[in-house]
Amino acid sequence: MMDPTTRALERLADTLWAQRHLVELLLYRLTVAKLVLAADERRFVALAVGEVDDAVDKLRDAELKREVAIGELADQWGLRSEDLTLSEVAERAPEPYQAVFADHRDGFQALTEEIEATASENRRLATAGLRSVQHALDVLTSDTTGTYTAAGTTEWPRTTSPTRLDQTL
Repeated sequence: MMDPTTRALERLADTLWAQRHLVELLLYRLTVAKLVLAADERRFVALAVGEVDDAVDKLRDAELKREVAIGELADQWGLRSEDLTLSEVAERAPEPYQAVFADHRDGFQALTEEIEATASENRRLATAGLRSVQHALDVLTSDTTGTYTAAGTTEWPRTTSPTRLDQTL
């Protein structure tokens, strides 16, 4: 039978593997969103963003499970769970867990850096896309078409030149 500390280490390791998989899924979905934005496929942006939101929701649930697993280990070690970081777990744990938790720490750090870079690029692409949409809306709503007078004839503005809609969009 496994002692309580080893059981807590096992549970935390399993929880971190599941959470790490979800972080990789988030990175994948952010990358898909980046590709959709870069390709200017506006019809798929809402779907891509929805998938990112779904991945974030799953991560929130996994975070709660991780907190429970950390709390169980902290109890075994006589610590407060708020004070127990992944680096500290990697230092305190016996082998082979020490290597497992060090790998998780390094993996999470690398994934976090990739996610931050991808999210930053997504924000840049989305901002550029919004500017493009705003420009198209400005062209569509500008007074470049004639209006009808009370006599039923067309009156064209004198200060604007004709615009070809398909070239603007």
